[in-house]
Amino acid sequence: MLLYKYTAISSDGEKISGSVFAEDYKDAYKTIYLRKKHPLSIVQIPTVSSEKISLEDLLLFFLHIDLQLKCKVKINDAIESFLELHGNQVLKTSLAAILIDLNSGVSLGEAFEKCNKVFGSVIIGLLRSAEQTGKISDIISNILKFLKLKSEWKNNIKRAIAYPIFVVFIAICVLIFSIMFLGPQIISLIQNIEGSHDNFWLTFFIAEYLPHFLEYTIYFVPIFLLLAFLFLVNKKARFVIMNFILRIPSIGPLIIKTNFWQVCKILHIALNAKLDFLSALNLAIDSINIENIRNEIVNARDKIIEGYSISDAFSNTKFISKSAISAIDIGEESNDLSTSFASISDNQYEEIILDIKMLGQSLSIGLTLFTGAVFILIICGLFFPIYSYVEIAGM
Repeated sequence: MLLYKYTAISSDGEKISGSVFAEDYKDAYKTIYLRKKHPLSIVQIPTVSSEKISLEDLLLFFLHIDLQLKCKVKINDAIESFLELHGNQVLKTSLAAILIDLNSGVSLGEAFEKCNKVFGSVIIGLLRSAEQTGKISDIISNILKFLKLKSEWKNNIKRAIAYPIFVVFIAICVLIFSIMFLGPQIISLIQNIEGSHDNFWLTFFIAEYLPHFLEYTIYFVPIFLLLAFLFLVNKKARFVIMNFILRIPSIGPLIIKTNFWQVCKILHIALNAKLDFLSALNLAIDSINIENIRNEIVNARDKIIEGYSISDAFSNTKFISKSAISAIDIGEESNDLSTSFASISDNQYEEIILDIKMLGQSLSIGLTLFTGAVFILIICGLFFPIYSYVEIAGM
């Protein structure tokens, strides 16, 4: 079956749009007409897409599927109802291809595999494990929880840095206005006064040198673009730059914690679905985008393959705390690693939220003090001469 997008006139005379599954164009027209709608246009939607979708769209999809499965609706019907209700074209294109395969008897994992770039290897791997164990509804619920938590801490980060960015933006605008416009006018008032250069050296420095500094900042743009290019293209440069970022106080540890939380959460979901540990760990490794952290986890996996215990293999990684290693050791001894990784991920998540709040507060206070100090220095330099002349004139 194919997916068709249509525009039609309803029985009430309203212009509406939607989508239907049909064998061909004639079948699509007939299906729309039987729904008491007069088709104006019918266009076939391609069933292949390689574009990525946002976390919000992915979350919305799994939220719908989770609700439908809990209401005992078959997953095929749940996907079809989502196509009728939501309009993200990339997601609809991918789901159309998936639904066609599912209706033709293809397994869930194989159907989603065709849209690997859209959904990612981690989600597809978890869906494959769900199909093997028959716990599709449970895995969908766990994937939904994982996406909700991921969305939550990302939104917290955005909120944490929003105020500092706003403060810096306002401060920069005020400083540029003061230096570029007020400075020259004040200099023109005092430049003919004898000894003014000596008496108001700060004023002349701000008005004469800082504007040139602002002009030279344009050269920082190509340097930044070069670093960004090296980060994206050159593997060695990306490793060095990322290693430097991971050493930055507050920011580095937060990046490490979010990645380790993601690893633990995926391990918890996969192990809960009765997937073997190495397969679950491979899924977790696929979720890591930072090469420095990924290499550490890969080394731990290689040690497990060589015969090391899981706790010993992870103890050699520099990104995992001793308390987490102890929890893994306990889970390994009790043969309940799923619970251990669930506890670790919950603890890591609480730390992440706390660290985000502290980072936001530190950035807000630090940037406010810094920009305030610079602003006061410039204002004093620009307006002190005026105050001096007013004071002398009043004597």
